[in-house]
Amino acid sequence: MASFSMREVDKPASPSISPSRQRETLLEAVDQGLAVPSEIVRAAIYERIERSYQVRREEISEKVEIFHKALQDLLGAGAKVMEKLIARSLYSRLGLSFTEHANWTLADYVNHVKKESSGE
Repeated sequence: MASFSMREVDKPASPSISPSRQRETLLEAVDQGLAVPSEIVRAAIYERIERSYQVRREEISEKVEIFHKALQDLLGAGAKVMEKLIARSLYSRLGLSFTEHANWTLADYVNHVKKESSGE
């Protein structure tokens, strides 16, 4: 364990670092720190869906309806927001124009992509 004297702990920040730079740097550090739980949360969601719904990450494309149900059960109202974000990302990655539909689920967007790519 590191040992610090009171002088080291109470030592003021370097006068060459402006308060605005300190604030910006703190926000950057907070952003980076908060990115870590998202990785942990993502892994926990995948694990829970696999255990409770028997859908592995690699099977989501074939079991998108079950995945949709799992997100609803796990995230409640937040599932709708999460599904829109996933759909936007999917369309963007495929070079497709995304149009939001109020009542569509992730399964609807995925099915639409499949129809578009098959030329229907």
